[in-house]
Amino acid sequence: MEELRGIYVPSPRSSFTIREVHVKQALRRDPLPWLDYSFNPYVGCYHGCVFCYSPRLLRVDRGEWGQSVVVKRNAATALARDVRRLPRGLVAISTATDPYQYVEGKYHITRQSLKVLLRADWPVSILTRAPLVTRDLDLFRRFGEVEVNLSVPTMDDRARALLEPWAPPIPARLRCLRQLAEAGVRTGIGFAPAYPPTDGWTPSKMAEAFASLGVRKAFSRILDTRWGVREAIRARIQGSPLQEDLERISDHEYMRALLQELAEECEARGVSFRVQRPRAPKPPTLRGNQPSLRAFLDTEASTSKAPGPSPASGG
Repeated sequence: MEELRGIYVPSPRSSFTIREVHVKQALRRDPLPWLDYSFNPYVGCYHGCVFCYSPRLLRVDRGEWGQSVVVKRNAATALARDVRRLPRGLVAISTATDPYQYVEGKYHITRQSLKVLLRADWPVSILTRAPLVTRDLDLFRRFGEVEVNLSVPTMDDRARALLEPWAPPIPARLRCLRQLAEAGVRTGIGFAPAYPPTDGWTPSKMAEAFASLGVRKAFSRILDTRWGVREAIRARIQGSPLQEDLERISDHEYMRALLQELAEECEARGVSFRVQRPRAPKPPTLRGNQPSLRAFLDTEASTSKAPGPSPASGG
């Protein structure tokens, strides 16, 4: 076991690999109306959440998701070029990876990139599942505009362990939110994709918990079941005591009613609540029989030679 900022996380699986590349650009125009740009320091994610939409966007095998990560070694340098040539706008960190996943503890790509955005005085919105984000409190305090959102799609850590087994536990994320709020950082909760309530949690109790953490905004979305998500979830919860409850995650009528009630409970406690209905980003163009993850990398990587894949170490 390794310890990051007081949070114990599993060491990488023996098959987990890390590849390093260099990129030509760091910022991409984001299709979501409330964002201007997205910045993803990594491709792939150690957390390997069963329901993640990124495999669909990249057209990669869901069964292989979470087994490797590509590190954009020069992302901060590319970002510095981007902020000089592009109009100032809100940057989302991140939309297709977790910027504070395991490898960030080693590479510090997110931290170095935050320094670039801080110097340029660009606004930033962060979304992560990892309490490692508290490492960068010193930078957040110096930003003119910054918000840090923790993804907390369930309050029951047993449900999290089924669908996000490699992601940090829910109690750790909640402690992180409290620490950030107490430090004066604007915080939010990403209740997405929304899990059905388990372990006695109700919309009222969840809203009360959000408010008690100092959170003043929350957002959510219903599960995207495409690209094998429904089947992957069914396989993961099969035989679990939570199976009957969690199967409702793909019952959109039930989940819409739940989110409506949760929104009302949150608003009553001073926590704004928005249900996202995003337009999906256009996936990378495939080139013949070439795997799409490779196609994605080819569109971003420079001609400089990048190291090949290597097994991740515990260090």
